[in-house]
Amino acid sequence: MTEKDIKKSLSLKSHKNTGTKQSKATTGSKNVTIQVRRKKIIKPDSLVKEASSTPVSSEIEIKKPTETLKKNKIKTEVSKPKSQNKNLDQLTSKKKAKIDKDEKMDKFDNKELHLKEPKPKKNTNKVSTKSDPELISQHQFEKPTEPIKKEIEIPESITVSELAQKISMKSSELIKVMMNIGVMATINQTLDQDTAMLIVDELGHTASSIKESDDEEMSLPIDEIRADDLEPRAPIVTIMGHVDHGKTSLLDYIRKTKVVNSEAGGITQHIGAYRVTTGKGNITFLDTPGHAAFSAMRARGAQVTDIVILVVSADDGVMPQTEEAIEHAQAAGVPMIVAVNKIDKENADPEKVQTELGQKNVIPEEWGGDTIFVRISALTGEGIDQLLEAISLQSEILELKASSKGSAIGSVVESSLDKGRGPTATVLVQSGTLNKKDYVLVGKEFGRIRAMYDEFNKEIVSAGPGCPVVITGLSGTPNVADQLIATNDEKKVKDIASLRESKQKEIEMQAKQKTFSIDNFNLNDTSKKKIINLLIKSDVQGSVEAINSTLYKIKNDDVGLEIIYSGVGGITESDVNLAASSDSKIIGFNVRADSKAKKLIETNQQDLYYFSIIYELIDHVKQLLSGLLEPDIKEEIIGIAEVKDVYRSSKIGAIAGSIVSEGVIQKDQPIRVLRDNVVIFEGELESLRRFKDDVKEVQSGTECGIGVKDYNDVKPGDQIEVFKRTEIKRTIQ
Repeated sequence: MTEKDIKKSLSLKSHKNTGTKQSKATTGSKNVTIQVRRKKIIKPDSLVKEASSTPVSSEIEIKKPTETLKKNKIKTEVSKPKSQNKNLDQLTSKKKAKIDKDEKMDKFDNKELHLKEPKPKKNTNKVSTKSDPELISQHQFEKPTEPIKKEIEIPESITVSELAQKISMKSSELIKVMMNIGVMATINQTLDQDTAMLIVDELGHTASSIKESDDEEMSLPIDEIRADDLEPRAPIVTIMGHVDHGKTSLLDYIRKTKVVNSEAGGITQHIGAYRVTTGKGNITFLDTPGHAAFSAMRARGAQVTDIVILVVSADDGVMPQTEEAIEHAQAAGVPMIVAVNKIDKENADPEKVQTELGQKNVIPEEWGGDTIFVRISALTGEGIDQLLEAISLQSEILELKASSKGSAIGSVVESSLDKGRGPTATVLVQSGTLNKKDYVLVGKEFGRIRAMYDEFNKEIVSAGPGCPVVITGLSGTPNVADQLIATNDEKKVKDIASLRESKQKEIEMQAKQKTFSIDNFNLNDTSKKKIINLLIKSDVQGSVEAINSTLYKIKNDDVGLEIIYSGVGGITESDVNLAASSDSKIIGFNVRADSKAKKLIETNQQDLYYFSIIYELIDHVKQLLSGLLEPDIKEEIIGIAEVKDVYRSSKIGAIAGSIVSEGVIQKDQPIRVLRDNVVIFEGELESLRRFKDDVKEVQSGTECGIGVKDYNDVKPGDQIEVFKRTEIKRTIQ
């Protein structure tokens, strides 16, 4: 077979296979190259045109031997493509069925279909989607036009890395966003719920708060209360009012005791709970402090009470704490009985009290309102019986009932650390019966009741609804208003208490890891705020909370305080060591330091202060803070002299011949030199003369000679202003 025959044979085969074509052939001594395309099914009429322009997907090279090669060699080279041509024939037969469909689709241009020109693919074994708009639409992706917004649930605490995971964002990018809004935090730092929600909102997502549920706590076994088990109970009455309006004196008269005499300063320092038997039945009284520092305690008292007795002095009228007590009672939705006290005084004016309370939306029944007003005298006992009748009437209207069966549930009224008994808690039983040796869960504390005492310090074995009792055997002093739950499941009680303890530690740790604001990194502010560190110990938990809340309300830009530690019980050696390491002042409220602590305090020469009245403690802390304040400097212009002429002296220098136009020129006061009402020098006088005599001061309208220390550029027309600086001591209000 000649070279010409080979060329014709290959050309015929390429035209038979619609999926192949001859692209190039050369004669002579040059190589023969045959290119075969498999990718595209094309029309016969466009075969020639596309042959030169379409890229090849695969190629078979047949190289003709040179002149030095023999014909048998040529036969070997040409025989190789035959097997490949068989495969091409198979592919061509499979694709013939689709030619008709492709011809129909070829009527539409890609531009008419609004499709992008697909790029040629190297894999020719796959079916081409260039002519199929449905396949193209399925496999092409469009970039989102708007960012995806998520609804993020934020727990009570969350780390930066956890928040980044919820948002589907890199931690480093999230930290950058936080820095832009003024929040500085590391990847492992814990964020509070409010801060995390602020960050989520800033990123355009929707934030929702969730409260971590305590599964163990929810499974705590509590007996169900049946309607058949409900029975009438004694009302819980809270006595509220302003300081020294006679709250404790009223309760004292009812109890026929002298409780008021045992209170420091004649005021109640903490909540007292008392069960009183009267002719109208049993009544449980809660005596709350009237001082402003005990607002939180009064608020808790209003939450556990059935009836509020508002004691108002007939001679003083409505006072700040009176208004506050009204707000607590109204917020709690508790009915109120107003006891207008001290009607036995000469300047008593009960009508004025009614008018003032009427302005606070406390309307007497005689005026068409729903509030009972009773005029009493806690000193003489006048009107006390009418007050008890009003309490009994109001309790009947309320239909107060509770079940004495089942697990006891109550609220902590007060807690303390007794040296002999250990942690104690005054608990008001609200339902069920609390028994000695019961396992109880009180906030994050737990224990088994070792002993129970009534308000007269008599040991009892059980207490029903409405009874206030003092219990011992707890693991620690609970917080005021913590709920008590009695159960027989010791393990469950310990587990829940441990869980609450860990949560409390996490909260405290989070508080220490305060998120820093960019405002705290003001490089231009070189001043430092002076801080006083305090360590506070008190006899009861309620007083601790009242003291802390009041002290933290003291605000000042230059000084502040930090409570390093506060707790219940006497001052111990460990307290003194902690105060020494933190440079803290020790404050004892109704507690004392033990012998070891006293010796250590003397050795270290530490500051220790004892108090029994809360407002004396607060005033003392304010004095300590006031001592750190820099005094205010007040400047007062006392005289002005006008320079008429300047004389030169070899010994003294420039002497300004002046006349005093205003006030007095004094030699020992600072001065300013003014030129055209602009201060050009500030210093002091070197000499002040009247003629040839040195004088200490020159009165207005008198001529004098003035020498300015370290300044010789005084000119006629200048003014010499003499002023006086006065230091004004600053105090914390």
